[in-house]
Amino acid sequence: MKCKKCGAEYGEDVKFCTQCGAPMGDEGQDSQAGTEPAMDAQADGEAEAGTVSAEAQAPEEGQPEAAETVTEPAEEAGTEPSPAEPAVKAEEPKADGPMSVPVPASGEPEPNKKFLKILFAVIAVLAVIAVAAVAYVKMNAKDPKQVVIDAFEKVYTEGQVFPSEELFGFKDFSEAALKADMESGLTLKMDSCSDPDVNQFAGSGLRLEGRSDKTNGKSSFNMGVIYNGMDLANLDAYYGEDTLMMAVPELSGRVFTLDLGEGLGERIKNSPTVGPLLAENGVDVDGLAGYFTDLIDEAEKAEEEGKAPFDIEALLTRYREGSNAQENFKAAMTVEKADKGTYTMNGAQVSCQGYDVTISKDSMIEFLRTSSDFFLQDETLKADYLKQLEATVRMSELMGSAMTGMGSMSAEQMQEQAYDEVKDAVDEMITYLDKSLTDIQMTVYVDKDGNLAALEGSTNLYVDDSLAEEEGYVAVTFNLTLEGGAYLTQNVKGNITLEDADDTVKVDLSKQGTYDGKMLTCDLSVDVTAPDASVYNFMYTGTYDSNDGSYHAAVELGGEGSQLFKMSATGIVDQMEKGKAYHMDIDALEIAAMDNSMNMVLSGELYSRPLSAEVTPLDGEPMDILSATEEDWNNVLMEMVFGIIGLSGQLEVPMG
Repeated sequence: MKCKKCGAEYGEDVKFCTQCGAPMGDEGQDSQAGTEPAMDAQADGEAEAGTVSAEAQAPEEGQPEAAETVTEPAEEAGTEPSPAEPAVKAEEPKADGPMSVPVPASGEPEPNKKFLKILFAVIAVLAVIAVAAVAYVKMNAKDPKQVVIDAFEKVYTEGQVFPSEELFGFKDFSEAALKADMESGLTLKMDSCSDPDVNQFAGSGLRLEGRSDKTNGKSSFNMGVIYNGMDLANLDAYYGEDTLMMAVPELSGRVFTLDLGEGLGERIKNSPTVGPLLAENGVDVDGLAGYFTDLIDEAEKAEEEGKAPFDIEALLTRYREGSNAQENFKAAMTVEKADKGTYTMNGAQVSCQGYDVTISKDSMIEFLRTSSDFFLQDETLKADYLKQLEATVRMSELMGSAMTGMGSMSAEQMQEQAYDEVKDAVDEMITYLDKSLTDIQMTVYVDKDGNLAALEGSTNLYVDDSLAEEEGYVAVTFNLTLEGGAYLTQNVKGNITLEDADDTVKVDLSKQGTYDGKMLTCDLSVDVTAPDASVYNFMYTGTYDSNDGSYHAAVELGGEGSQLFKMSATGIVDQMEKGKAYHMDIDALEIAAMDNSMNMVLSGELYSRPLSAEVTPLDGEPMDILSATEEDWNNVLMEMVFGIIGLSGQLEVPMG
């Protein structure tokens, strides 16, 4: 049977064309086919399923065919059939009506083709989004080299605060020492000693105290010798208002004074004892007076500005900002992505991206040459060094060149000679390294936060016969893992192995620490295994508990199973004002050697705090050093001799 509407062929039992939906009976092939059935279907639909619109009614004469005005079923129009009136299924047409199968409008795609169109459109949109996302990630992903560089730079970041700084405020203490009015001191007394001859002086020791009133330009110093728990002798000093004072009260009641103010040269020349003595030795008195004046002015200026000579921090800042050595070194590195690895960070296992890194020998040599050139050419460093040399040369000229052996070289000539010698030494070292070094190959592992987690690598060193029995290459392998904590390097493990054809040397590093905001611990060990399998080690351990101020610290050197040297300290920090003041009791400072066969135990205190009282001149009978006569000096000498005899009596030391 052939459909008269579309020409499709079917069997005799087919009632509706599956291509165009027209009835296959003869009556359904007329031009007006479907008029009455459509109206019947509409009536049936309104009674049973409500899925046919009013537009399906029989058309009036002259209207389009009914097949072209039939709407889609209710399910396709978005209308759910009523539960009481179930919709008629398409595969079971009712009463052989044409509305049992929806007939698409002329020119529209069939339902399955429309769905495919929509599906393909969605897939296309998702593909575009995916491609855009990948492109965005690729465009914003960091260059592997930059990732590695950033990871190394994050090991010690600028402005990073370590637990020790958080607890004590060392930086503030250093700044206060240069600018604030402070006083500090150290006292150490021997409690016991393994040597009986030394042990008889148990209770003896030394006390150092310094006070600085920078506001008023005054300072004082005391060094006391302690015997049997009491002061045996004191050396006192004071400076203020251009006057220097010194005294040893136990030896003399005199306070020796020196006016360093204006007119110093004239006072030296007019001195009945000092002037002639200096003149006999060819000393330029006026120049010496000017020298002392300049020294004092320089010291006061540096103190006022809070600057120290040879400012290393400023030098390194100039190096970072003014030298391209680091940038060239970074540019010369080659970095490629490698396999991932798993490492312990902050107590947890983390997945880290690996990067293969190559550092060429040429880039290392270039880095050393560029860096050394910068330091040798730094004008500020040159000026500081020249100033020091000028002071030395000036003193030499004032005191007479024969006394110092300086010859007749100027400060500039001395600087040039010194710089030439340093440059030759550096060139020799770099030349040797150029001969010895080879490229370094390593793999660096970085966690998702950009922190350096681990590195491992290898290189070769060429050793010539001037430094070893046989020349040749030494294979070097190394690894390092940074396990983090309060800061990235609080817990670290590392190893270096050097191996040639016959011997192997190993260096193992282990550092472990904890910090919970109150208690800080640190344990560090470095073990060196020699070719003969003997082991030498260095160990440090330290703890501090801010809850009660208790502390313990120890360093130890050992070798071949023996303790070569050990020093440990325990006590209490009973006063702590971060960055301003502290007081530390030293309950026991133990020094031991050779498996404790030699042992000494000390105790004392250490403190630093704001100035607690005014700095005043020394008490005693003043004696101007420059105006004193020969008779005055003889009297002082006799007084000191009797004082020494008195002190030796206290020590029970025979005088001859």
